[in-house]
Formats: sequence, C-alpha cells, structure tokens
Amino acid sequence: MAEEKRIRKIQKSEIVWYSILGALWLFGLILAILGVCAYNVGKISHNPLYGAERAWAAFFGMPEGSILDFRVVGTIVMVVSMLLFFIAIYVYATKASEREAEERRRQERLKILMDNPIDLTPKDSTKES
Repeated sequence: MAEEKRIRKIQKSEIVWYSILGALWLFGLILAILGVCAYNVGKISHNPLYGAERAWAAFFGMPEGSILDFRVVGTIVMVVSMLLFFIAIYVYATKASEREAEERRRQERLKILMDNPIDLTPKDSTKES
C-alpha cells in the first residue's frame, strides 16, 4: 500500500514571521556587503559608504575608527535573525506535532467507540419470566 503524504497546514502567522525574519536577515547581508565595499572600493576619502559609516558611528557616539562598522553590525543582524528564525521554526513545528498527536488520540478514541457500539435501546424495568 502507498502511504499517504501528510501535508501540514501552514498558519498565516508562521508565514508572517518567516517573511519578517527573512527580510531582517537580508538587511543584515546587504549591510555586511556594504561594509566590505566601504573598505575596498576606491579611495577612502572619496568613498560615500565610508563616509556613511563614519556618520553612523558619530551618530551613536562611537569613537573614530571603532570596531563596530557595517560589516560587524550586518553580521550581528544576520546571526540574530537566524537564531530567531530557528526559534520560530521550532515553535511552529512543536505546535504542529502537538496538533497531530491530538488528532491521532481523537482518531483512536473514535475507533474504540466504533468497535464497541453502545446499546442505546431502552430496557424494561419489568422482567417477564
């Protein structure tokens, strides 16, 4: 016999979380790529990406030449978003397995009831001999 292929129903909130975290990861990737380009493209004095990094560092009150540039921030954003993505996968997989177990228990209870039908015919309180 061929086994039925189980298809798990995906919730709307699951799609929303995956989309948000995927976009956040993509933002981190773009930020990391821009950070690499800031140090490797053209002269540093005429590079607008390097200027943006310096302005960003000044905005957050970091010292000149700090270690926290676009590359590091992009990498941190990617790592955090991946951790949150894995947590979301774990949460929704746990919910799905709980629903599946609940459905299986319901099916077993229904099977037991169907195998042992309950006699619902009224019984007379007076016995005839």
